[in-house]
Amino acid sequence: MGRFRRNRNDDEASDDFGAKRKGLKAHLDCRILPHGFYPLIPTILSSMALWTSTVQDGCDYGRLEGEDSISKVTGSDVFPFLEVGLYNYRAPVFYATENEWKLAFTYDCQNYPNEIIDTWWKIGKYLTIASAVFAGTLAFFLWFTTCTTFSIRTWRFCGAQAFLAAFFRAGSFFFFTSSICRGQGNECIFAFGSKVDILGIILWIMAGFFIICHYP
Repeated sequence: MGRFRRNRNDDEASDDFGAKRKGLKAHLDCRILPHGFYPLIPTILSSMALWTSTVQDGCDYGRLEGEDSISKVTGSDVFPFLEVGLYNYRAPVFYATENEWKLAFTYDCQNYPNEIIDTWWKIGKYLTIASAVFAGTLAFFLWFTTCTTFSIRTWRFCGAQAFLAAFFRAGSFFFFTSSICRGQGNECIFAFGSKVDILGIILWIMAGFFIICHYP
């Protein structure tokens, strides 16, 4: 009787181990597109959204106009406008032959004076960094769906991460509530960087919906 019980317990333990091994093997089974072509949709959307954050040069987020803010940034009031970003700015160059101020994109971006960076500006910078962390890890991780299987829990987690990347990316627009943009007579207008950020946010939201709405 005791031998029968021991054999039965051994068989149950062996079955449990076999089930766990089978489940692990199913997730680690490397083959081409185990989920089909559907995961490629959010994967490509995520990669495109990540690309939108890499095409910016750091000082093309907005266009600042206003003598007061320009003098605070540059220490001079000769510039009619500046191209500004969360970390750097670019001053225009006067072309005498054309009698016009223009941006020279071959010139390096310049650093801001520390005293003009306020709380809203800092919040925008921190949220941008958080978005970059979520965006980079998710865009890289989703490419594993082309050769490995994801559990539904992992798949849903990726969807939540896509929405977080969009949410934190939207936080970069706190820059436009900073003191240099809200001062009297000053104005910040969307430029290339902020417009590309809007596109990136839309792509992240689309990727999140494709993930949350269907498990392949």
